[in-house]
Amino acid sequence: MKIVLLGAAGFTGRAAAVMLARRDDVGELILVDYDIRDAKRLAKALSPKCRWAMADVGKPLELSRLLEGIDAVASAVGPCNEYEKPVLLACAAAGIAAASIGDGTIAAEERREIDGAFRDAGVPAVAGCGMMPGWTELLAAHFLDAGDRSAHPQRPPPTTRYLFFSPARFGGYAFLRGVAKGIKGAAPVPGGAPAGSYFALPDGSRIGVPEGKAGTRLGRIVGTVGKLGAVGKEFSAALLLWTRGGMKEPAGTPVAVAGAAAGDRFARVEDPKGNLGAALLAETAVRLAARPRKKTGLLPLPELIGREVAEEIAARSGARIVTG
Repeated sequence: MKIVLLGAAGFTGRAAAVMLARRDDVGELILVDYDIRDAKRLAKALSPKCRWAMADVGKPLELSRLLEGIDAVASAVGPCNEYEKPVLLACAAAGIAAASIGDGTIAAEERREIDGAFRDAGVPAVAGCGMMPGWTELLAAHFLDAGDRSAHPQRPPPTTRYLFFSPARFGGYAFLRGVAKGIKGAAPVPGGAPAGSYFALPDGSRIGVPEGKAGTRLGRIVGTVGKLGAVGKEFSAALLLWTRGGMKEPAGTPVAVAGAAAGDRFARVEDPKGNLGAALLAETAVRLAARPRKKTGLLPLPELIGREVAEEIAARSGARIVTG
């Protein structure tokens, strides 16, 4: 199969490129990034099956010229709130299945538009194939036991999704930019989550960092510089990126943890290497490229990735799924 990987030179894209290049069922891998020099170096270092190309994914014509003869697109481009929709619509227009890493909830109106475009094209797509959304959806669907609902069978407890991460070791600028622009304020630690400082995001999910310098600095930078509006939030992201090396965490802290909690039940996946989101993106793209396309449109991730497959992906990445 032939797969295009967008954002290949970024934090998640590089990890996904390594995984896709190692797969026997991927015959050709096109690494696409705005920085073609990084894409070229990565392609040459990985495998003879890799090629490279430059594209501004914000320009559909630049992207569409790369899609002829492609089986699936894997998009690790960020910030997703700016690029996810145009990338997906460009893939739908070309009749190409697509998987996008996502970094937030797609608005209902935009989801209907994207779903309709892929249905019209007769191909499937999945949005939100990273840590949150992505692993949080798999955990909520396959691993989170809501417990005894006999008392209120029609009112299951609401599910809280969260991403806990080490700022010194996880995410690139696009991710930190999303964090800085999305934080609303301090929030309680979700059930079953690692101890740390947590902040609420607009969609009701939470972001968390280890206690100590990371939590103090994240709250201080976003809370003070962010008051200057959009420019202040952009500057907050830059400060987080520049100062992340000094945000040391306690020994044994995982690079990232994605989790879901409902009532007194929880499920989390601990990612010691920081590549679990990339592993999910790569696996989803391959499955979209290889599966019989009986279903079209924007598919729920848990419909494509079941419990056993999720466990296999986690095991291959050295991650651990914990429930309670």
